[in-house]
Amino acid sequence: MNEHVDAGIHTLAAPYALHALPPDEVSRFEEHLEQCADCRVEVDELRETAARLGVAAAVTPPPRMREEVLARIAEVRPLPPRVAAGSTPLGSAAGSGSAAGSGSAAGRALRRWWPRVATGLAAAAVAAIVVLGIRLNDVQSDLDRSQQIGAQMRQLVGAEDMEMVRVGEGDSSGTVLLARSLDVAVFIGDGMAPAPAGHTYQLWFMHDDGGVVSAGVLGNPPDGHVGPFTARGLAGADRLGITVEPDGGSPQPTTDPVMLIDLPTA
Repeated sequence: MNEHVDAGIHTLAAPYALHALPPDEVSRFEEHLEQCADCRVEVDELRETAARLGVAAAVTPPPRMREEVLARIAEVRPLPPRVAAGSTPLGSAAGSGSAAGSGSAAGRALRRWWPRVATGLAAAAVAAIVVLGIRLNDVQSDLDRSQQIGAQMRQLVGAEDMEMVRVGEGDSSGTVLLARSLDVAVFIGDGMAPAPAGHTYQLWFMHDDGGVVSAGVLGNPPDGHVGPFTARGLAGADRLGITVEPDGGSPQPTTDPVMLIDLPTA
């Protein structure tokens, strides 16, 4: 196998994880997988992330939206592979302590080259994020919101510089999808400890020069699930942080972050 083929086979991790490879390439990739620890880790990460994005849909998107999503997915551009530094794991809210240290393998930032079957991963991400966190309080408002989230996610997934960062430890995890060209980041938290009574989680864009800008109040998740939460104002931010603040949020952080995510540079 020449160097070009060796380099190209790494790009098959995403379609393999989604069971989207043709049979002949499945066999070829599985032979490679036995020898490549990096690809094994990446396949595990992609499958776990896809599973977390697909948890418990509360509202099924209408058929019209599904058809539109599937049509738009064909326009998603392939992205070159990129691996960036990891981030700190999610800590306990009750202690309000800073979670320090480098991220695990699951904390690597991934910019994937999604060949040929990129549509499968993009469709799964869009469909899952559309339904996550939506509750059926009012049919029309939920429909409007799902359409809005779907449009945002189609735009994000289609961005040439879209990247994903995932950090996690045990049952707790945080996932950020971001595109600096769109000045937007989407945060999804899972397994987060409830904030103390009278308090809430708040999201911050943090800069190396010490600047901190609120990205919004996340609330206090009774079931441990947060988001998808869309935040704008990403430009220049080096990290995404989560702190525990009094109900309603604070102009500036009043506690140390319980979670820090190093964001890939532009």
